[in-house]
Amino acid sequence: MKMKLKVGMISGSALILLAACGGTDTTTNDSATSTKESTANSMASSSTTESASSESSASKNFEGKSFSVTYEQAIADFQEAYPNAAISSIDFDKDFGKYTFEINGFDDTQEIEWEVNAEDGKETKNNTEKKDADFDDQELMVDDLMAIDELITKSEKEAPNAVLVSWNLEADDDTKTPLFTGEFEEGNNEVDVHLNAETGEFLSVEND
Repeated sequence: MKMKLKVGMISGSALILLAACGGTDTTTNDSATSTKESTANSMASSSTTESASSESSASKNFEGKSFSVTYEQAIADFQEAYPNAAISSIDFDKDFGKYTFEINGFDDTQEIEWEVNAEDGKETKNNTEKKDADFDDQELMVDDLMAIDELITKSEKEAPNAVLVSWNLEADDDTKTPLFTGEFEEGNNEVDVHLNAETGEFLSVEND
């Protein structure tokens, strides 16, 4: 009888230990699940905040308009029309009430001025003329430039309270450095932010 009692006591103790271990595993799993959910919620919140910030920034520039023609598409269309031409400058500006991409270029014999309406994709200018003897425009190496959205974002940081109304890309006549100029309005003031268009390096700010 005594032997049987001891065995029963040992079995009961083992069951208690197993139950305790099982409870610990459940707690650990619940804790891990809670941590994962918290992390996921935090990432989702961060993503939403960044998206809202990006949309807010985009909406204040260029009157909050969206465009059917991108910077990359404008360049591709120009190069298709003039496959042997070099690009010397690109302007994104408002022309006669409409935002346009104006691309200036040249080849061995002529100067080219081409423009497309960024809002509806219609070609609005396509002029060529014989190259002058004193022509000295520099080629803008568009394939080497930083993405236009990154340049815009970097320029906005230098004029945080202003609104971007236009921008320009061209190579400096003296240094051959590719330049990005963001043209901002802040109240009645005009602010021009100059960046190295290849590296994004800040160069200067001009206030008028």
